[in-house]
Amino acid sequence: MKKALLAGLALAAIALGITVPAVAATTARLSLDVQEGNPKHIAATRFADAVSEATKGAIKIRIFPNSLLGAEAESAEGIRLGSIQMGIITSSVFTTWIPQVQVLDLPFLFRDDQHAVAANAVLTKALADSFREKGFHLLGFSVNGARQLMSKDPIVTPADAAGKKMRVIQSPIHVALWKAVGANPVPIPAPEVYNGMQTGVVDFFDNTATNYLTFRFYEVAPNYTKLSHIYAMGAWVVSEPWWQKLTADQQAAIEKAAHDAQADIVPLQAEQDEAALAKTVALGATIHEVKDKAAWRELMKPVWAEFTPTIPGADTLIPAIEAVK
Repeated sequence: MKKALLAGLALAAIALGITVPAVAATTARLSLDVQEGNPKHIAATRFADAVSEATKGAIKIRIFPNSLLGAEAESAEGIRLGSIQMGIITSSVFTTWIPQVQVLDLPFLFRDDQHAVAANAVLTKALADSFREKGFHLLGFSVNGARQLMSKDPIVTPADAAGKKMRVIQSPIHVALWKAVGANPVPIPAPEVYNGMQTGVVDFFDNTATNYLTFRFYEVAPNYTKLSHIYAMGAWVVSEPWWQKLTADQQAAIEKAAHDAQADIVPLQAEQDEAALAKTVALGATIHEVKDKAAWRELMKPVWAEFTPTIPGADTLIPAIEAVK
């Protein structure tokens, strides 16, 4: 009787043109390490709006900026375990689970902004299975900006960095490349950078232009140096167990919305970076240009020789990235 009643209701709904959601409405929590107004936050908001519209409200995404759900490593662990459903997390954070992503931390891997953006499709295809095996569904990558140096004293040449305490993300490659330059790397989480600079735990660090303004880093690091030695790539990930509960149509809607938002972030990032640096200059920051990066490249070369043989798949992934036009 119950089955007959449900079948009758379904047929009636179809006859009346009513669309019945394949799964119950759900709200996904998306973790971000940046503040509201940051290009990554704006892109995430556009993504959330597009998903809600495409799924007719069946899937809503609630964004938690400013590390409210924890630092990036904690958020990644939460996504893997399913307590958090989504995140846009710096690729380096995933090296513990997916060592292949270490390729993205090799210094001067990308020629310029356009090269980093164009590599998204190649990277996503090459790494999707590895992410899935560790509990993450990979939606792609976005360029969160090139890493630039932010310091108490001017750092323009490698000699300027020698002997200074460099805050690094918790990645073996980042530690090694700053040792190669002659600095003393100190791994600390992103939320502790400001206090670390303020108290003298570190003397300089690298981050993106927009973050220099939004996190008020210019207050503790008044010197900003354009080096672009590493591109900060954001991995857009979803909890694989949560992903498997969605219908194929819902998955397709999320994939498309993510792809569109990742493309939107590029011009937005460039525009905000320029505006952000102008504001920091007005607030007392000094911008330095590195016109010749040869000395930096030369000192960082040993990092390639040390790490590429140990990164799974690097022998095929690196040429594929370099071949991207």
